[in-house]
Amino acid sequence: MPAFGTGELAALSTAALWAVSCQIHAILSRRLGAHTLILLRLPICILMFGAWWGASVLFFGGGIMASGAPGSPSPLALVALALSGVFGVALCDLLFYSGVVLVGARVALLVQSLSTVITAVLGYLFLGEAIGPLGIAGILIATGGVAWVVGDGGTVPEGAVPLSRAVRLRGVGLAFASALALSGGMVLSKQGLAEGVDPLFAALLRMVVAMGVFWPTAMLTGRLRPALDVVRGDGQNRRNFRLLLMASFIGPVVGVWLSLVAIGATQTGIAATLIGLEPIFIIPVAALVERRWPTPRAIAGAGIAFAGMALLCLRNVL
Repeated sequence: MPAFGTGELAALSTAALWAVSCQIHAILSRRLGAHTLILLRLPICILMFGAWWGASVLFFGGGIMASGAPGSPSPLALVALALSGVFGVALCDLLFYSGVVLVGARVALLVQSLSTVITAVLGYLFLGEAIGPLGIAGILIATGGVAWVVGDGGTVPEGAVPLSRAVRLRGVGLAFASALALSGGMVLSKQGLAEGVDPLFAALLRMVVAMGVFWPTAMLTGRLRPALDVVRGDGQNRRNFRLLLMASFIGPVVGVWLSLVAIGATQTGIAATLIGLEPIFIIPVAALVERRWPTPRAIAGAGIAFAGMALLCLRNVL
């Protein structure tokens, strides 16, 4: 049995690494554009996850199905996982990083954290999952905290041109749309994983499907060449690509591994709550990078939003 505190430490580490990775991706999305960022990140993550899953098959008895799960996944489960890749990976990332370009990683990430609320509502509507009074209170508190931050005008990074209200609302809208896509992907993933599909294989399948949708679309619209130029280029392009490799490793790979450790070593609600600290951890990270601290209202709103998320995640524990 894992030592006491292993799951909690892994969950906190996940939140910290995802915050750093998100900020690096935010920098790259401004430099390269959201489309180019995603076009490059998907094959990198597929190679890394493919190597990870392959090692688990060769050395640890892994496979398509999780250990102890009988049979093989049904076509319906595979379709659900594939669709979760379209919504929860391709569409979600495109919307999120498009929003990041406009309002920055801190605000976009906080708005996207509402996916916890949206997922709970979708689970209630389509999966028969209970929310309860504590869950409803958590939803209201979290939504209020996010709304308070969004209404704060101090969301522009230092040195940037002040945003108009219309541009800021567009960025927030894109981040919220990414939360909707992420929640839809999570519900679809849950349906696929319910049959015992190995989580690593599921993550790999989702990314492969996302790339299968995104790359052909980019080829047809002429967006693939700028991404290839980054790989073939030198100077700044080469530095951007190395930065992307680092961010892809510490976030989607190491971060996901630590999140699986956390879920396996502590209660799911506790793990989800601590991992949900990502919008809090990104406050100092973004401040150091952008050289501008958010307003007290923004910090307080993020704390209120986290309290609501925690109440929602821990409603079955309290």
